[in-house]
Order: sequence, then C-alpha cells, then structure tokens
Amino acid sequence: MTTARATQTPMRFGPGEALVGMLTAPAQQAPGGIACLMFNMGANHRVGPRRINVKLAHVLAARGVSSLRFDLGGVGDSDALDTSPDLQARAVHSLQAAMDIAERMLGTRQFVIVAMCSGVEHAMSAALADARVVAVSLFDGFAFPERRARWERNLRRALAAPAHPSFPGKARRWLQRHFSRSHSTTALPGFFAEKRAPEVNAAWFGTALQSLVERKVAVQLLYSGSLHVCDRGRDQLGAFARLPFTQAVQYEFMGEVDHTVCTEKGQRLFLQCVGDWVTDRCFGASTERRSQSRPLAGAEHAMPTTWAAP
Repeated sequence: MTTARATQTPMRFGPGEALVGMLTAPAQQAPGGIACLMFNMGANHRVGPRRINVKLAHVLAARGVSSLRFDLGGVGDSDALDTSPDLQARAVHSLQAAMDIAERMLGTRQFVIVAMCSGVEHAMSAALADARVVAVSLFDGFAFPERRARWERNLRRALAAPAHPSFPGKARRWLQRHFSRSHSTTALPGFFAEKRAPEVNAAWFGTALQSLVERKVAVQLLYSGSLHVCDRGRDQLGAFARLPFTQAVQYEFMGEVDHTVCTEKGQRLFLQCVGDWVTDRCFGASTERRSQSRPLAGAEHAMPTTWAAP
C-alpha cells in the first residue's frame, strides 16, 4: 500500500518465512541509513497497544525513517522460528531475522529498537548480541524503586479508591503478606510466576545496561505514571541511578502516560518523545529531546480514525 508519504509492504521472512511483518518506508527516502524495529508487547499483536506501533511507524515515515513492525516467532501471525527452550534466544533470533530482511530490502546496516514492557529484555538481549543495534528505546521495562518510592506509590494507590468494594480485601491481603508469618509468600506455579528472582533480574539489567553504554549504544528509558507511580530523581532505577554509567542514559518519567497508552494525550506524548528520539538517532541530530511545543511531524497521520495496515 502506497500513500503520498510512505509505502507499506507486508512480508514474510526469516527461516522458512516463519515471521510476519509490515515494512513502512518513506516514499521519497533513499536506501540505507538507520531503520527502526518494533515488535510485540507480551502476547499482543505487532501493532502494539492501541495501535501505537502503527502510529509511530507513520510518524517516522513522515520524517524519513523506515521501520519494520513484526511478530516474534510463535506470537501473533508469526510461526515458531525455532524450538530453543530459551525465550531470550528465540526472541533474539527473530530480531536478527528482522534486521537481515531490512538490510536486504533497504540497504540498512544499523537499527534502533523500540520495545515496551516485556519486550524490553528482548531488545536489550538483541543489542548485546548484535552490533547492528545502535540504539534502544525502552518503555516500562525493568524498574527498581526503593523503599520511599514504593511506600509513596502504595499510599497513593490506597487513597485513590478507599470506598471501592475490593479495597478491604486488598488491604487485608497486603497486611498478611508483609506482617503475617503464617502467610505464604511463595509464588504459585504457572504462567504468572516469576521466572527469576528480583535480585537476579537486577544483576542482569545492571550488567547489560553497563555493557550497552560502554559499547556506545544509545539508550532511552521511559516510565509511565500508571497506577499512581511517582518519581523523583530517577526513582525507577533505584540504586542504579547513582552509578556513573547510567548518566549516559536518557531517562524520562512520563506521568501523564499510562502503561498501555490509552488516552489521546498519552499517545501524543509517547509519539512525540519516542519519535523525536528515534529520529535524532537516525539523522545524528542533537541528543537533547526536541521541545514539545514544536509540531509533531506526521502527527496528523499518526492517530487515524479509519483502518490502517497492521
């Protein structure tokens, strides 16, 4: 599908053409440069929550940046790419296959990855494994708020709706978890049980982030204000905020944006922030985020009221 601003090409790619994606390229852009990759948030389709990946692709195309949004192997429309028991290995293989097809189609040899929620670890793993990744934008991934931030968040949540019928039960269970010796804190087996202990996650994140910074991979860390989260001085990074290597990371707390970008204002702020940052990485502009007062190029096409390609 071709518009005045962009060409959208559905494709199958990867080993056995197992993966499904949509390539969005500016109509007048010359081959080469840096392209953007977008993929699933958890088990969601490649379009992203509230079609945010589609909207971001349109914004980037209006600015001259190509992008590929696709489903990881075994998710959405994509077939399983391999049978590796390791989730991260499978995700990295899918991301590398996306880089391969974009390189063949566009002549692109460097990539920015935009990832949300559970996709953050996949993006970081791919950046560690493949030198073609030069930047990663990570939304609501790893967070390590310390005691004051956690208490303030819990207090805000408690005061938000004390008259709600579920409040007494939730308060009772919270007290049991924290103060009752007889109450089990062991995670139940199943899909929602954590795969790794918090300290293991923290160790992996710190080592991975330091490695990326030392390799000069640009990193944008974004956190939403969902569920009464508060932030002062990079709260979501906890103790990592005081380490020297994190000073090279762009950090932004987006209090008016929720985790699944439900509101029109939240989507506009997200597209402005990520769109500016990705564009700057692709064209080597200033590392400072552009003023939000500047009109968002492509925004008139970013929030379509009619159907757009997935």
